[in-house]
Amino acid sequence: MRSRPKVAVTIPAELLGAVDHLCKRSGATRSAVFERALSSYLTEADRVGRARRYTAGYRQRPERAGEQRAALVRALEALADQEWDA
Repeated sequence: MRSRPKVAVTIPAELLGAVDHLCKRSGATRSAVFERALSSYLTEADRVGRARRYTAGYRQRPERAGEQRAALVRALEALADQEWDA
């Protein structure tokens, strides 16, 4: 069984009220709601961080003109076999 330490946080009363309302509607516990919210927040923060690192890397080393042409040719070849609606 994984460890589940307790933590105390201070949040605005309105936010706690919204959490309690959600708990009542969904049948989830406060802990479950906060765990899910924090997990979603951390997942999104990780996604944003990876996107920023990718963008920074691309800016440091963008593809060369020859690589751009090759990618365009491959994309057009791949799309040529697709049926398109009129």
